[in-house]
Amino acid sequence: MSQKRILVQKFGGTSVATAERREQVVAHVRRARDAGYRVAIVVSAMGRRGDPYATDTLLDLLRADGGAIAPRDYDLIFVTGEIISVAVMSHTLTRAGIPAVGLTGGQAGIRTDGHHREAEIAAIDAARLRSILEAGEVPVVCGGQGIEPGTLDYTTLGRGGSDTSGVALGVALGADRVEIFTDVVGVAATDPRLVPAAHWLARVSFQSMYELARYGAKVVHPRAILSGWRGRTTIVVRSTFSTEPGTVIDNVADEWPLVGIATLSPMETVWLTPNAVNDQIRARWERRLVIMSGTDATTGRLMVGIQGPRGEDLDQALAESGVSPIGRLPGSAWISIVGEPETLRGRIPAVSACLTDAGVTMHGLEQVGPRATFVVDADRLERGTKAVYAELFAEVAAP
Repeated sequence: MSQKRILVQKFGGTSVATAERREQVVAHVRRARDAGYRVAIVVSAMGRRGDPYATDTLLDLLRADGGAIAPRDYDLIFVTGEIISVAVMSHTLTRAGIPAVGLTGGQAGIRTDGHHREAEIAAIDAARLRSILEAGEVPVVCGGQGIEPGTLDYTTLGRGGSDTSGVALGVALGADRVEIFTDVVGVAATDPRLVPAAHWLARVSFQSMYELARYGAKVVHPRAILSGWRGRTTIVVRSTFSTEPGTVIDNVADEWPLVGIATLSPMETVWLTPNAVNDQIRARWERRLVIMSGTDATTGRLMVGIQGPRGEDLDQALAESGVSPIGRLPGSAWISIVGEPETLRGRIPAVSACLTDAGVTMHGLEQVGPRATFVVDADRLERGTKAVYAELFAEVAAP
């Protein structure tokens, strides 16, 4: 086989939503091929809710009658958006003179554990992808899906699954790197919608990015980060709409001792007695339901929260585990700071003081390893995030 290097590029729904944007995808693929790479791409469904082929638009067809949706039906309609996107993108590349082959996740060799809606990738047989690449063609692969080997049923990897499958394919192919294309130029130190002046990171370690992604930084899904970390495969976050180099995520030293701020809001937060549930249950909650948890530094109580209008899901999870809340704070937000543990520990008093000075009440605090998480009122999130950013990053952000 040729020793030509391999590059995997993943494009999100906004990147393939219109004909004009798909032409920008073509340009990125062409530049990479001209630079000597064999290129495979992974795409999400086109657009967002309201767009005709977006995932949420398709799912709304099942939600219309208000009844429960069978997990298998959910996955069947979920994968449809990516299949449409792949067919259109493969056609677009071919018409532009770049030979392409569209593939479902199963055709690309992605095998899962068969768990509908939240499947894990069990194995990847990359033989067909390698054959396509060796022929000088571009595999265009459906993101976020695979098949259960026994039944050949479609299964989906959950929200953010396109990131995960893109990185996993990069690992399986031994790619030089995986480029995650989105609508921002990289990873910012915090959400620019909350802090417009937030600086951009040139590089960030896998560990720091994993913590930022877990606690609210939406630019890359945490399972994708974990896949690249375990597979020792560089991830680069870039913009579809520019040629900026983006942010490199790798086994590298962070640029600064304090890396960034992630936020989760609105949250339904409850408190449980110390050690009310074990670490295995907490990990399952996070993986299957995105229920986050932490231990309050002052009281030792367990802080448990779920984002959005999903309090019933949280209550059901608690009931199934046989535990009851001893306190509840609807309309809350979690502000998490990620950085070098000793530096972070030393700055917590100053962060607490700046929140107080900004009129932000702290209802809980966890500091564990490279992360400190503050529980505050949701209507104080923007004020609190701006105050913390100014306290921690004023010198970094200065021109």
